[in-house]
Amino acid sequence: MKFRPIALAALLSLGAAPAVHASPTGVWRGSNEAWEKVCARCHLSGVGPELRGRQLPPEYIKQVVRHGFLAMPAFPHGAIDDATLDGVALYVSKSRLNAPAKPAAPAKKL
Repeated sequence: MKFRPIALAALLSLGAAPAVHASPTGVWRGSNEAWEKVCARCHLSGVGPELRGRQLPPEYIKQVVRHGFLAMPAFPHGAIDDATLDGVALYVSKSRLNAPAKPAAPAKKL
């Protein structure tokens, strides 16, 4: 069976994803903290797609967060409350893709 090594690798990679937990009180301190501590871990590190600047509708973002999509896990109400999710979805839908902080240095001639 040729698919066994591929299936095993896929299962092992799912376990390699870092666990994400709410603050000790069980609630995020606002949408910014939820974005930074949860979403950005994948969506700014190259694990998940870059979402900023794509003008995704907030309702679409909320559906994907609640139900998951492809490799992205679902985040139920116990993981992120509706008010926080509303704020994260609004932020992502209105955000712009950030330009690099500094322009690249010109290449040196040899």
